[in-house]
Amino acid sequence: MQSSSAVVVGNHTQGLGIVRSAGVAGYTVWMLNEAVVCLGRFSKYLAGYRRVRHGTFARLDQAQGAEHLLQQLLELPVEYPAVLFPVNEDVNVFIYSHREQLRAKYVIPDTRIDLITDKYQFNGLLPDSAQVETWLWSEWDAQRVTASDRFILKGRQGTRFRQITGRKALPLDRLAQTQIDRLQASMATAQVIVQRIVETDRPVLSVCSLAVDGQIQRLFQYEKIRQHPDRFGTGTYLRSTRVDSVIPLAAQILYSLHYTGISEIECMFDSATRTYKVLEMNPRTWKSVHFATQCEQNLVAHYLAYTATGQIVRGEDYTLGCYWADLSTDLPQMVRERRPFSYTPGFFECIWDWADPLPAVALGTFFPLMCLERLYGKFARRNGAWEANRY
Repeated sequence: MQSSSAVVVGNHTQGLGIVRSAGVAGYTVWMLNEAVVCLGRFSKYLAGYRRVRHGTFARLDQAQGAEHLLQQLLELPVEYPAVLFPVNEDVNVFIYSHREQLRAKYVIPDTRIDLITDKYQFNGLLPDSAQVETWLWSEWDAQRVTASDRFILKGRQGTRFRQITGRKALPLDRLAQTQIDRLQASMATAQVIVQRIVETDRPVLSVCSLAVDGQIQRLFQYEKIRQHPDRFGTGTYLRSTRVDSVIPLAAQILYSLHYTGISEIECMFDSATRTYKVLEMNPRTWKSVHFATQCEQNLVAHYLAYTATGQIVRGEDYTLGCYWADLSTDLPQMVRERRPFSYTPGFFECIWDWADPLPAVALGTFFPLMCLERLYGKFARRNGAWEANRY
């Protein structure tokens, strides 16, 4: 019988979560990243680490970056049916664009990733009741929407918007002219969307699942108690939950896409319409993916088992009422919001794990080096530097 192996492409924290989720189930795990000091590199579950050139992930839309990453992936000592786990939209689109070459080693479903990662097109695929009012920034003036309405700017696809602004979204009514000028100089306005803010009195809800040909086989849900930046950011303090009323919506979306793989659908309850709106879909794992494993729903391991055998045991049970925190971002967020420091006893921490302690030790030991390397990476991207040699 064939056995799958996992290949994580990029990132520190999300990558570490994938490594641990696959590793605890006994799967071989490799990681590719630009960093020399990478937390996943210290995990006891990691079989091998391959460092790619600084600037690779920022150049996946260019021949030099795409060809370099493709070469590294094809040279890894893994065999079909290995599974790629991208950690952001750019890597996801790269894999989809090079799927024919990569299928020599890796399992890549036929799902239209390009439609999902394009937030403008994806919003148009949703049921009317679940859509958030969305325009292209290039067409915004033509809409003549009243100034009293509240909207945000977001990148239409990929991480470019976040690289330029440092945020996933920006409130349109507080957008400075310098930010507008920088965006217009760096991105086409057709690659930026304007989206109405959904007013709510509930946390953002994520419906995470493993689906096969559009049918949900494994399910996990969590809500963002806190996030950074507030309202438009990544979750920093989470709680596992279950909202049955939103599951049919998620199932309808996955079925319409004939989706196979792990995904996260972010929803927000609209106080005005009393319905859930879909903010976006990540056709991949997400930052806190190991939280699902800690709640007894190891989506990564079940997907690897499916790719190896073609079979899967359906199950939607997991532990409710568990908490997860990324202290490195949640503690500063509470300071910014002037909130009291309070956590539910027994919460899971993003980096620390008694069974795999070295990544946390490395974070405490090498944090200054990691900051310097991150600054170098930003400098290299900003100035168009392309590293000639790898370590």
